[in-house]
Amino acid sequence: MSYKKPVIMILALALLSIFAYQKLNVDFGGRAEAQSPQKLIKSEEKVRKEMIVISRQLGVSCTECHNVQNFKNEDKKNFKIGREHMKITEMLKANGMNGQNGSPEATCFMCHMGKLRPDYKENVTE
Repeated sequence: MSYKKPVIMILALALLSIFAYQKLNVDFGGRAEAQSPQKLIKSEEKVRKEMIVISRQLGVSCTECHNVQNFKNEDKKNFKIGREHMKITEMLKANGMNGQNGSPEATCFMCHMGKLRPDYKENVTE
């Protein structure tokens, strides 16, 4: 029996609870006004590639979180949830779950396993 999944989940939740009191201010795209047009295009390409990876890790399409008429629109509930979860993932990476020195890398797939809503349930034993 493999204990890898529960151990990673417990580690992620422990790190999250330890650092939960900190304000999570993660900058995902840089400041557009301070970038040259070429850097802005490269930054937009990077964001698009990251979004493709995230959508595959969650098993969804772009429309799950985004208004396709305006991708920066924040009206959808899942857009707001996704942004907060991205901050959590970045916080976990910043605090050791970065895939270096034998540690696992924090990703959306780590909890979601290809599903929008993770179905991980901890076994309760008394």
